[in-house]
Amino acid sequence: MLIPRQNGMDYTKFLYTLAFGLFLLLAHCAIQSLLESFFTYQYYSYSIAVESTDKPGASHKGVIHIKLVGDDGDTGKEVELVADAFPEKFKRGYGHIFKVENQSFKNIIGIYVRGGHCVGETGWKIDRFTITNGITGEETIIPVFTNIRAGRTYRLIADDDVLPQSASSSQKEDRMLDLQHQRELYELTDERLPGCPPLVKQLPPEEKFSFDYKFEPVTMAMIITFHAKFEVLFTGGFHEVKDIYKVFHRVPNVFPKPSNLNRWQDDVLFGMQRLIGVNPNVIRLCTEIPEKLAVDDHMLKPFLENMSLSQALQKKRIFVIDYEILEHLHPQEGYVMTSPIALFYQRYDGSLVPVAIQLFQKPGADNPVFLPSDPVNTWILAKMWFNVADANYHQSVTHLGFTHLKMEGIVVCTHRQIHKSHPIYKLLMPHFLYLLAINHVGIPQLLDQNGYVDKVLTLGSDGMKELIKHKNMNWRMDVDGDLLSDLKTRGVYDPDNPKLLPHYYYRDDAIKLYECIYSYVRKYLNLYYKSDADVKEDYELQNWRKELVTPIEEKGLGILGVYGVDDKFTTKQQVIRTLTNIIFTCSVQHAAVNFLQYEEYAFPPNYPGSLRGLPPNNKGHIDEVQLLKSLPDEESMYKTMIITSVLSTHGTHKLGDFEVEYITDQKALKIVAEFRSDLKMIAEVNVRRNKERHHEKYTSLNPSVVPNSISI
Repeated sequence: MLIPRQNGMDYTKFLYTLAFGLFLLLAHCAIQSLLESFFTYQYYSYSIAVESTDKPGASHKGVIHIKLVGDDGDTGKEVELVADAFPEKFKRGYGHIFKVENQSFKNIIGIYVRGGHCVGETGWKIDRFTITNGITGEETIIPVFTNIRAGRTYRLIADDDVLPQSASSSQKEDRMLDLQHQRELYELTDERLPGCPPLVKQLPPEEKFSFDYKFEPVTMAMIITFHAKFEVLFTGGFHEVKDIYKVFHRVPNVFPKPSNLNRWQDDVLFGMQRLIGVNPNVIRLCTEIPEKLAVDDHMLKPFLENMSLSQALQKKRIFVIDYEILEHLHPQEGYVMTSPIALFYQRYDGSLVPVAIQLFQKPGADNPVFLPSDPVNTWILAKMWFNVADANYHQSVTHLGFTHLKMEGIVVCTHRQIHKSHPIYKLLMPHFLYLLAINHVGIPQLLDQNGYVDKVLTLGSDGMKELIKHKNMNWRMDVDGDLLSDLKTRGVYDPDNPKLLPHYYYRDDAIKLYECIYSYVRKYLNLYYKSDADVKEDYELQNWRKELVTPIEEKGLGILGVYGVDDKFTTKQQVIRTLTNIIFTCSVQHAAVNFLQYEEYAFPPNYPGSLRGLPPNNKGHIDEVQLLKSLPDEESMYKTMIITSVLSTHGTHKLGDFEVEYITDQKALKIVAEFRSDLKMIAEVNVRRNKERHHEKYTSLNPSVVPNSISI
């Protein structure tokens, strides 16, 4: 059928012309789009920042080969990146910037990395790649946290926070291979300190101090030792107690004066040492007097503010420290190790004071109970001998044994069983920084024959290891390693009774930080574990727990009391509590028992690590000369000052201000920001509360001075 012509126009020709015009227009648009796409892709360039943990080995260069991976799965051509100019004073996080031109995709989701032969077996440890699109400015962060070694290709992806059961098949294969390699690097052994918590067999290169940190503890000790020897050479011995004070005036820049030099003479300050000193988690509520302690109502009533002993017990005003654990230990030759029992009374004003000290476990005529009414120096000497026991327990158990050593095993198991892409790995790693390194450097200096422990502590190295071994047999994660459980077990925490030890500032400040860390961990884990079922299916997490509890003789850590049911984590709550305990121990608990060491130990009468001679076995009068003869000699005093000065040094960032940002997930970073905000509020409250506190201030657990990890 023909369309009739109207006004001289042929509509058939018009329609063909219109269709052809539309075809040309569409073809032009398509060709233009293809050309634009072609030329745009040809000109995509990227800036790649390679953030290093440290320099490669001295004889090696930073040479790696990379292929970028686009969101369509395609890979670009391999490019060699050469970093041969590292700054002399290297700082972790230093970034080499490289340009990569003519990549054929817009969005980056991953990278293949192959170590060049120049990096050698020691490799080049890289924290992350930050890849910036030169046209769009879009950044892609790819976590690495791996030592890139020669001859191996590493497949890395952005946003790699994934539970193992949710990973792709290729990711699962990579994780398995990576963990196999980690188990070869991080091997557990109990041979370094038999009977103590297992440690890493050999220090992996990844765990060494970074270039800017590793020499600080050693250098500091050398400088302080030089000054101390100089002073000993020219000052002579101590002839009177007041001679000891002069040390702080002669070299104030090396040995600053502790805040209070009168703790040894003041009962209230002696009581405060149990609440805010370096060993604040030993005292417990006394509900009945031990039969082995030879006290009675008549003996103690003068010190109980007109209360009878039974009334004081009923009103929860009597507290006890019992060092039975020290009874059968072998001290160094020529020294005596007491195993004291001490009673403390909480006065109406809240002050805690000692009211009875028995220096050995079995009562007898030659083992009297010393009282505040005894001759002044006799009572002082009894308190000093108690402090020797307290100090040896502190260094062996509270400090070295169950922060440094116990946590090292947990660090090792984490590397062996939990992949670096696992959210829990990224949560824990900031709190493990340098722990293995400081133990590797520090343990020999402390525990080797003629090390610092042999020089300053009654137990010496062998006795210290014996004590750690004894305590390790019964240490439990759910009691000893859990702040709230520990406080409740000792009867010193009752939220409904604010009058219970009102000056126990360690407890109060520690609880605030524990709750803050708990909230942080809970919110973080809730991002990745939607239900308890996710916990049960997480085989990396379950393998980790299994290695924690496996007996030492079967190559595990042998930790008792790890939360779980039927040898597994079955709920998120169990995981939250476990991780909170670990982070708290590596940060807050270590800060509490470590950074006050110079303050406590530097003036030996306040807190001696050893005493000469024999403990008093009667209540006869003791003059100042006899008291002075009991104190360590001047060389031991200086050595104590040196080591505690080094150990009290803060070397890393404050809690929440991570040296290495393992967490890159944007949702998780919001949780980190909330954590930091909460810590800032706690710090502000801590400052205000310290202005109102009685007797002595307590700043050790202000978040502004609590490090993330055990790095000294």
